[in-house]
Amino acid sequence: MIQDQIESIIQSTSFPDVFHKSVLLKPNMLSGSEPDKAVTTHPEFIRAVIRILKIRGAARIVVGDSPGVGSADIAGKKSGIKEVAEAEGAEWTVFREVTRVPCPSGKKQKQFSLASISQEVDIIISLPKMKTHKMMYFTGAVKNLFGLIPGLKKSRFHMNFPEKEDFASMIVDLFDTVRPAYSLMDGIVSMEGPGPGNGYPRQTGLILGSDNAAALDWTAADIMGYKVSSIPILHEIMNRGEWLSKEMTIEYPALHPDTLKIKDFKRIHILKDTGFFKKAVPAVVYNTLKNIYIPRPFFKASPCILCQNCIEICPADALTALKDNPGKKINIDYHSCIRCYCCHEVCPVDAIRIGRF
Repeated sequence: MIQDQIESIIQSTSFPDVFHKSVLLKPNMLSGSEPDKAVTTHPEFIRAVIRILKIRGAARIVVGDSPGVGSADIAGKKSGIKEVAEAEGAEWTVFREVTRVPCPSGKKQKQFSLASISQEVDIIISLPKMKTHKMMYFTGAVKNLFGLIPGLKKSRFHMNFPEKEDFASMIVDLFDTVRPAYSLMDGIVSMEGPGPGNGYPRQTGLILGSDNAAALDWTAADIMGYKVSSIPILHEIMNRGEWLSKEMTIEYPALHPDTLKIKDFKRIHILKDTGFFKKAVPAVVYNTLKNIYIPRPFFKASPCILCQNCIEICPADALTALKDNPGKKINIDYHSCIRCYCCHEVCPVDAIRIGRF
């Protein structure tokens, strides 16, 4: 059933010719989570795409991603993605080797160290999950490409670009470097609320496909009820004018997003830009305002299992473990915290709350 639906979508859009070509499928595998939690692209979605590529004559199909922390093999096994890839005759890959790839037109980055396999294949297809995102508000086909940067190497980008607009600009540089040939979004069961790792599954029954990842993301965010121009990544893409612009019209060969909008979708509250205050007031005043205005992580002793994933991924080294304190297991230095919410993304037991108080 899923395979037939995906086939119908790609027949009505500009799907690349994969005959005798090598293809990298890049799912969203944020962490080792069971498929029903909607944290990762569903393995049955990936199975359907692999079968379609085989029918269309792809010579080589590779499946891989890099979670923020932990082993890709373990995450692949728990999410079911690795088992499906191998069962369907695709290659499962772990992003260990990297290749430096230039980005001469980048605004924030002039090169990226990407998983080498991304430079060895003919075609890259992004397979995102339709989800909210605490930092970027929405994550889709474009943000999904961040996983091509292996493991903890991603953390330094949060430290280098702590402001949302700067981080979004870096992601668009990455998008411009990778240029996926096609994107298929798993929105059959999406994630609402405090995504991308600890939100709530929401039955939405959607599959979106396009050769323009930015247009696909714009459509998905619109369906979720966002004011799309307020999504930092999409705002930056619109400003650059290549993939999206005010003069362009997105064509919908099937259903129009106006007929699909989910009015009660639990979105992330979009904050107004704080850049003016950062430049206009002394650092000590800004840090005080930041703690009041910008949501921050709060750590709950229960159900924390002290796995220390949050400590491992924190780019600012703002977290420490309190092993002998049953009332509080993780301590945070809010002056060092850059509000990237990486800790919240990788917590396996939802022991971190994001809020102002």
